[in-house]
Amino acid sequence: MTISPDLWRAIYQLADAWSETPIVRKVAEALPRNRPLEDRSDGATGVPAFLHHMDLTVGGLMHPLMYGSRIPVLMHDPMIAGAGMPTVGEPELTEWLQNAGRIENAHRRTLGWLRSSLAGYPILRAPQLAPGSPLTTLEITRHFIWPKEEFAAGLNRLIAPPEVAELLGADGPRRSALDRASQDVAAELAKSSAWTRFADAARALDDEAKAELRQARHDLSARLTEEHVDEHEEKRVLPRSEYREHTTADVIEALDGPARSYADAFADVHALLTMTACDIFGELALYGEPWPVPVLNVEAPEPGQPVVEFETAGAAGFFLDADQVVWLDSQTITDAVRIERKTFTMNIAQGSRDLFTGRVLQGTAQGWPASSVPIPTPPT
Repeated sequence: MTISPDLWRAIYQLADAWSETPIVRKVAEALPRNRPLEDRSDGATGVPAFLHHMDLTVGGLMHPLMYGSRIPVLMHDPMIAGAGMPTVGEPELTEWLQNAGRIENAHRRTLGWLRSSLAGYPILRAPQLAPGSPLTTLEITRHFIWPKEEFAAGLNRLIAPPEVAELLGADGPRRSALDRASQDVAAELAKSSAWTRFADAARALDDEAKAELRQARHDLSARLTEEHVDEHEEKRVLPRSEYREHTTADVIEALDGPARSYADAFADVHALLTMTACDIFGELALYGEPWPVPVLNVEAPEPGQPVVEFETAGAAGFFLDADQVVWLDSQTITDAVRIERKTFTMNIAQGSRDLFTGRVLQGTAQGWPASSVPIPTPPT
């Protein structure tokens, strides 16, 4: 996936505009990674302690821009609630969750507005938008879904995402900054290879290809009814999600010609938005600019595979988590890196080591400013 420095710059500026709003500041203040050292993990109380517990028990099902809807569902699961959940005052937690919900709603409006500039919108023919698919299911999913209500909202007729400033508590000047930053992201997305490829694929559709896409969507919808998903797995979230993913992949694989090109181009658009406007944007908006991390034993990515492995020097690894975006103190890797996996090892010869695998965000060195914050000092 090719992402231009200009798109990365626009994402950074949008996140910066969000981070200056009252609601984002209130929510971000309670996130464990943003807390002082003495108020993390075992030393945390209140909402930070609650969030630390949720991250430990169901971290893989959480996303910082989904807290508002995801946490209220998960916190009532008996296995989660009964696993040592810390006590937190109901008014305090309720207020925080309401603010997190406002952020999620603002993000979903922004994301929907960005999607509305796609060629052919609101009539998108991608089979991935069939009812029950990973991109439309109302069950817990890792995706920011494409709800049918979004297509009927007239978003493509608006000059900026609706109600974002109100949801984030932004005043006049901040309101203008939010609109401008969103418009800049939209402009850069329109120039991206994913956007232009999708437009080309849409123009190339003939009547036969359109019919093939309609049939594919019908077939996928029939295979993903509640009854069929229940037959595969009745209760467990992850197996149900995996079934939806695999079934969708099977249907797409059966396509060919212009129909396949269109479906693949749509997948690229969704992947681009997920990476830039969801994952990296969420990190920057709620956690601020990436930390500079001292590293050693950096294994440079193979050609075409922007994945890097490294160790942290000293105790720096204590502060790092999966999904976090960092700068590496390395002449080999000059772009920012998103951590995908963290491994702690210990042996007699080498002692304890923090090993990381990360994805290089190519183009960020040109698009983002150099870090102005230090990594925290480890506890003694």
